[in-house]
Amino acid sequence: MITLIRCMQLLILLAVSAWNCGPGFAQGTPAANSAPASDTRTLAADLKLERVTLREGTRYDGLVQGESPETIEFLEVRRLPGRPMYLMLRPLARKDIRDIERLPAAAHAELSARLEQFRRRTLIQGREIDDLELTSKQQGGQTIWSHAGEWFTLESTANEQMTRRLGVRLGQIFAAYQQLLPPRRKASDRVHIRIFGSTAEYQAALKQLGFAIGNPAVYLADRNLILAGTELDRFDAELARVARQHEQIRKELEAQIAEVPGRVKKLGEELEVAGVSASERLRIVLAEQRKWSDQRKALASQIATIDRANEAKFNELTQRMFTRLAHEAFHAYLQTDVYPSRQYDVPRWLNEGLAQVFEAGILELDSLRIDAPNLAALEKLRADLRGSQSLRLEDLLKMSSTSFLAAHSDATRTGLERSSRAYFYSWGLAYYLAFERGIFDDPAFETYISSAAANMDPVKRFELLVGMPLAEFEETWRTAMLAIK
Repeated sequence: MITLIRCMQLLILLAVSAWNCGPGFAQGTPAANSAPASDTRTLAADLKLERVTLREGTRYDGLVQGESPETIEFLEVRRLPGRPMYLMLRPLARKDIRDIERLPAAAHAELSARLEQFRRRTLIQGREIDDLELTSKQQGGQTIWSHAGEWFTLESTANEQMTRRLGVRLGQIFAAYQQLLPPRRKASDRVHIRIFGSTAEYQAALKQLGFAIGNPAVYLADRNLILAGTELDRFDAELARVARQHEQIRKELEAQIAEVPGRVKKLGEELEVAGVSASERLRIVLAEQRKWSDQRKALASQIATIDRANEAKFNELTQRMFTRLAHEAFHAYLQTDVYPSRQYDVPRWLNEGLAQVFEAGILELDSLRIDAPNLAALEKLRADLRGSQSLRLEDLLKMSSTSFLAAHSDATRTGLERSSRAYFYSWGLAYYLAFERGIFDDPAFETYISSAAANMDPVKRFELLVGMPLAEFEETWRTAMLAIK
């Protein structure tokens, strides 16, 4: 009898502990997040990796993350001397694979866990919304929220919670920049980002500065300033309603958790007084535990559902702005922290191409994935490559900066079409060089963007970068772009 009662007490204790650590209500920080955010290269130093070798000879090291009869989902791990480790997801067709070198099951599981740990520890400024440090001031009868990040300063007329969300997303964007192009210097003057809670405020600010631009964000290089506008103010009432729902459901859940020990004890006593056998009492108590556990899960699920709807609404309102913001902020980051124009000459096609890589980033968990293709640019590029009058890379390399400016002004339709074409070809070339050729890790890249190379013939300059005649490279590049899945 004593043993049975002790077992019941232990089961009840475990059940209460589980309730206290349910989704969204953990009393501590997960182990993957509790370690200090040290140099990610330390985490990667002794990883044992799996390998996929393609029939044409290309090899990828990393983790077989998923499989189907037709494809392998491979998470490539890139670790280069003097560079942070970063990950790239590659869907590979089985018919293209010559060999897969797998790790034993235990080593595979360990690798999977450590890569997940890496993803969670990647340096992301302001990743916790509630931890973001904000200050406020009154200006013209309006509250202005400010945040001083490591790589940018943020000023926002949106409300406090929206400003926190904006700060977190910007931190993720700047962390993504650093994964592909680590900073080479720490700029004394961080780029300043000013976000308006309504497009009317944004347009008024642009007008005051003498600009008439339709884009939802713009980078003013001479002022090291980015302006962006959205309709977040309209979301205020919805946010307040969601917050009230959260609080009500959370109170219900906490009240249930607090009642569990007493209810279980009372139930056991009533059953014992009623003469119910020990084995039957155990069965009844466990059944009640399952019922209460289901109720807890249902309430937690309600909160999760509200959170998802809230996040979806936020993304809907800000998607266009963040797309452009990621694009413009990259230009600022490249100029201030990586390759300042007074020391380097980054061709305009490369600058614009990389900006498009980041504008199409996919938010996953707490990081921004940039390895996935920019689908809008890819669709346009493939359609053009299949046409009879596709753009030659020689023409792209020789384009002046003004060829890219039509999209930023009230230009003629011909100018806009030419500009649009230049943009999606620039994306395709930059994406291929970054993720298929790893060109930024090649010493030749430093030579390519040096100020001394600025006066070279653009074609000759590019051939030195890729180590082959342009015609040969272009054929390989076109094949690769048309084959992207």
